[in-house]
Amino acid sequence: MTNDVTKTPDFLIVGAAKSGTSSLHSYLSKHPDIYMPKKRKELYFWHIATNTNRSIIRHAGETNIPTRLEEYLEYFEGACEGQVTGEACPSYLYFHDHVLRNLQLYHTNWRNVKIIIILREPVSRIVSQYRFVCKKQLDPEFLSFSESLKAEADRVKQNELLPDLFYKDVSKYSEQVEFYLRNFNNVHVCLYDELKKSPRKLLENLCSFLEVNSTKLPEFGFEVVNASTDAKKLKYPLIVQKARRAGRLLLRWLPERFKVSLREKFEGALSEPVIIPDDEVGRLREMFQGEIKILETVLDRDLSSWMKK
Repeated sequence: MTNDVTKTPDFLIVGAAKSGTSSLHSYLSKHPDIYMPKKRKELYFWHIATNTNRSIIRHAGETNIPTRLEEYLEYFEGACEGQVTGEACPSYLYFHDHVLRNLQLYHTNWRNVKIIIILREPVSRIVSQYRFVCKKQLDPEFLSFSESLKAEADRVKQNELLPDLFYKDVSKYSEQVEFYLRNFNNVHVCLYDELKKSPRKLLENLCSFLEVNSTKLPEFGFEVVNASTDAKKLKYPLIVQKARRAGRLLLRWLPERFKVSLREKFEGALSEPVIIPDDEVGRLREMFQGEIKILETVLDRDLSSWMKK
């Protein structure tokens, strides 16, 4: 049943993951005429309602993810009249078919929702994603980089794990981007390279796209938000898991800040730098040459710099 009450959101930053979506959320939120949820950045609502993959709810907790429209709209209650409203959720790019289905169901003006897509050279994105997974300990099997790539086909087929673990599949942008271009009237595609090189110019272009005055965007220092450069990998994950269970029983009387400090020191002592084998990177670069060429056609722009990384 179509809901006639809301037109929220006016725009969506849909991904890709590890391509600067957190930075765009942070920067655009500073504009006085733009409202983005402050309580939580990624809401997942537009794909979770019909998605059989419930991993995100299991990971974040049912009470933290809005699964009904009225719950979703509560995140925008702080918006003032006249403000443009939007949110950033990188899994919207990968789960695009669910996003379309739910927007059609709940959003009275879904075709005119403005879509912002930011893309990163695929192999660099995959490496950054793996580092992030290690840092946040998102892989239940704690697989190495090479093992993760080998296991991916079965994991994608089962579709029960976080999309963070679908490294190659998530990075096949051409079909995902083409889907949004085909189904929505207003789609703006930018590149992570542009965000790093000329962040102010990129944001001014986004302000124009969102029809807000770019001169109102305050001056601030630009930095990468949610970076994964300092990631480490557990050397002995089974030992750590057993120690966690024991710690919850033995240390439950300690104040939370002390428990967190002890856990960080213990796990830090059992961690090692993340290893990304050069030969795997080389194979990935070769694999994505064709995908990048297809994306060039979809976007009608030169991506030759991605071929040289």
